[in-house]
Amino acid sequence: MNILIDTNIIAEYFEHRAQYGFVRMILQAVRDGQHKGFITQGTVYTLTYLAERAFKRSDIHEPELTDRLREVMLSIMQLFEPIGISKSEFIKAILNREFTDLEDSMQMQAAITHKCSVLLTININNFKNSADNGVELLTPQEFVKQYMNS
Repeated sequence: MNILIDTNIIAEYFEHRAQYGFVRMILQAVRDGQHKGFITQGTVYTLTYLAERAFKRSDIHEPELTDRLREVMLSIMQLFEPIGISKSEFIKAILNREFTDLEDSMQMQAAITHKCSVLLTININNFKNSADNGVELLTPQEFVKQYMNS
């Protein structure tokens, strides 16, 4: 199954938040090839920024900072396939009045464009007004319950 992983899912994992255990199970399933994980190119940029900020807060500086950042980002690239959308798809997402959070609209547009079956997110409520477009919205807990506990 093709799954678009929202940026907040990776943050959930790195920061050991409430759904960490479920996210960990899903990432292991992606690593094992049971599911195909996708992230948007925007997610890659955001995660790079967040990881760098976290390292600096942990008092990690150059040259170790860049080495550690490269290590983290390479591990993300080994796990996920980065995907993008075209200018017209960005405009469609920006103009989509079903969303008040434009980043979420762009995530949904990427999921639709790349024919993902599921968009995995913590912020289900941000997508509540989106039309039925063939992309199932699930939290990590819901995904594990529906697709991994057979």
